[in-house]
Amino acid sequence: MSRIFYLAFGAAAGVVVVRQAAKAAAALTPTSLAGSLVQSLQEFLADVREAAAEREEEIRDALGLDRDPDDDPAGASALVTPPAPAAAPPVAGHYAPPVSPVRPGGEPGLAQVDDLERTMRLVPGARRP
Repeated sequence: MSRIFYLAFGAAAGVVVVRQAAKAAAALTPTSLAGSLVQSLQEFLADVREAAAEREEEIRDALGLDRDPDDDPAGASALVTPPAPAAAPPVAGHYAPPVSPVRPGGEPGLAQVDDLERTMRLVPGARRP
């Protein structure tokens, strides 16, 4: 009786092992691997596009690029000339970018961001002068 049990158990285990091996072999075919790679790449690119769109929206909100000039209080949408910074003597070996004030009546819808630290946080890779 026990021999029949072990024979049936061995046959069932053999069927399970063969089916699992066939399933693994089918998953490792070049067509299957290419399909899963393409699908993974498409999902990754969709995630990158979504994150880029969110970041762009954050930057546009922070800089006020999407504001409607009709909704702003009088004069709030006009660009303001920032005060001229004190001129520091040039240091040998360092580049000092020219300072150019923003003229009133510049591009419509743009708001002046005079907080340098805030601007540096918003622009990845920006370097402080």
